[in-house]
Amino acid sequence: MRFSIYLNPQTRGAEEDVPIIESIAAQAVRATRAGVQGIALTEHHFSGYNTYGNNFMLASYLASQVPADTMFLLAVAVPTLHNPMRLAQSANLLDILTRGHLIVGFAAGGSPVEYAGLGRDPSVRHEQMMHNLEVMELALDKKPEDPAYEWATAFEHGSLRTRIMPAAYHAARPKFARATQNDEGVVWTARKGWYLFTARESADAMGPRLALYADTLAESGRDEEFISERLDWSLVQKQVIVAETDAVAVRFARERMEEMGAHQKKNFASASDIRDAEHLKSVVGVSPQNPDEFLQRAMLVGSPATVAEQISAFGDAGVRHMSLLFNFGFMRRSDADRSLDLFLEQVLPQFDAGAARR
Repeated sequence: MRFSIYLNPQTRGAEEDVPIIESIAAQAVRATRAGVQGIALTEHHFSGYNTYGNNFMLASYLASQVPADTMFLLAVAVPTLHNPMRLAQSANLLDILTRGHLIVGFAAGGSPVEYAGLGRDPSVRHEQMMHNLEVMELALDKKPEDPAYEWATAFEHGSLRTRIMPAAYHAARPKFARATQNDEGVVWTARKGWYLFTARESADAMGPRLALYADTLAESGRDEEFISERLDWSLVQKQVIVAETDAVAVRFARERMEEMGAHQKKNFASASDIRDAEHLKSVVGVSPQNPDEFLQRAMLVGSPATVAEQISAFGDAGVRHMSLLFNFGFMRRSDADRSLDLFLEQVLPQFDAGAARR
């Protein structure tokens, strides 16, 4: 089992933004120096989630501060919210700055506030995600001597006359992943040969999902070495609370869910007039407004021994990489740091991947 630290803190207001960003940057450095092998960063805007907003920029900042072999995982970038030429350029530059230790994951997103703020229509997010990915990939493959590439999305258009620059660290493009929660998406991802990102799922569900992924990779002509490497860095993401006892951890988790649920209601209410906003409420998967289900599917909660046992269940299901979020639900820095410290000191040493890094 290997681990990455997932950075997606929530903020109540502008007065919290600076200390939150400083605290998660410090957590990422401390975790990777202690044996955590990756840093995962996500993309959210205007919604109180993911305080730093720009995952490419924060990853660039962290790349020079952590061990050189740290893997950076963008989980995810939302293609529909980007100019595809700029997205290709940003991905390649970050690939260079991380010395090829980068996997860029993509998903359609699910917040009406974000689509509204960036001038996008959320009702076509899936179709436009697929189209924008195609535009980006064709641009990455273009050589300077090729004819001009005339491209268009639902929101803009252009003409690429030369090439995307810079090129990536090893090739024309970095490694890519797709975040998906359904079998159709898993099959699409495997046929592309991309990594598979998923979240808020139980160990029982992950076994069949990874089996489908591996089988489809094999059916697509990928060899065992390729499949094994893809499984090594495909991930399931969890929100984690480690405390001295199970009771303390669960009580604190329910407090966090109460705050997250209230924030989510307020967030979606502010965007009720946006097209397809009602449907968007359901695409985020399990919600903190249903705390029992959220606790079961989205979180690892308990004493160090309990959390280690929960992680082992995912390992038994075939999961090789878990991306763990320690600062969420408007936590105080001291609470997030205490949970992370208990994980690094008492949970991580039980798993070979973390011990090997040290």
